[in-house]
Amino acid sequence: MTQMIIGQDARVARWMFEVSNSRPMQFNMAIGLADESGALVGGIMFTGFNGSDCECHFTGPGTLSRRIVRLIFGLAVMQFDLNRLTIHTRKKSMARGVTKLGAKFECVVKRLYGPTDAAEHSGRRYVFFRETMLKLAGINEPRSNRARAA
Repeated sequence: MTQMIIGQDARVARWMFEVSNSRPMQFNMAIGLADESGALVGGIMFTGFNGSDCECHFTGPGTLSRRIVRLIFGLAVMQFDLNRLTIHTRKKSMARGVTKLGAKFECVVKRLYGPTDAAEHSGRRYVFFRETMLKLAGINEPRSNRARAA
């Protein structure tokens, strides 16, 4: 069973940057997923928090389970009090997966993953709105509480 590693954000972020072969970026939170031996096999990172929106990055083939999805959306709503969560992907299989969960397609982002306008360098932006995140996390939020907080 996959274990969560909390409180080691810098270690998890470094691992995610290495595994995904991406440049380090500022992040707000990083949570690791470890196997039985404690080795990192996945990670969840939140970046670009602006008070209403945040972007979620996930690394870890074969580790995305219902439990992890609930964790991602629970953190997004409870920790960051988000109204929306943004996800970028270039893989069609991921795009199908996020839309099945309730994400809404927003746009194609040119040159997100490379220097040209070619399809392999473009990404797709999807968004999960608060209502969908609450449902996926299994959280019941009274409408009146949210309206007063706004």
